[in-house]
Amino acid sequence: MANTRVSDLLQILVYLKVHQGEEVSSQLLASSLKTNPSQVRKMIAQLRAADILAARQNNRYDNFARDLDQITVLDVYRATAPKNPFLVPDQETSGQCSVGVAFPEVITKHFAEVQVGIEQRLDQITVQQLVDETLANIAEHENRKEA
Repeated sequence: MANTRVSDLLQILVYLKVHQGEEVSSQLLASSLKTNPSQVRKMIAQLRAADILAARQNNRYDNFARDLDQITVLDVYRATAPKNPFLVPDQETSGQCSVGVAFPEVITKHFAEVQVGIEQRLDQITVQQLVDETLANIAEHENRKEA
């Protein structure tokens, strides 16, 4: 099952930066994500707890706790699942089957290696980079409309 929470949190951060200085409500963010405002408020709380967003001021959520080039996708991932790996082997396999006993140990090692690689890559992508790429993509879409 796919988990879109990290993507949603990142979209919130990008939206807040793109619309920085404007009043952005949880309703506006919810419409961007196609969710409800209460879910957005929960996500905002996660970002605050992770020291990514500071307290809301003047009806604005765009009070970032750090510069966006200092916040990585890994930081946001850890805000949602601080100890949860991407891939988890089934530990409830049959103890009566030789494969059921041996395979979880084998795949656990490989999944751990994948986890390290994923986290290293996520740590290289900053929220500022995502903002810059999103703004460029918005401009590209607008240019296509005009053509």
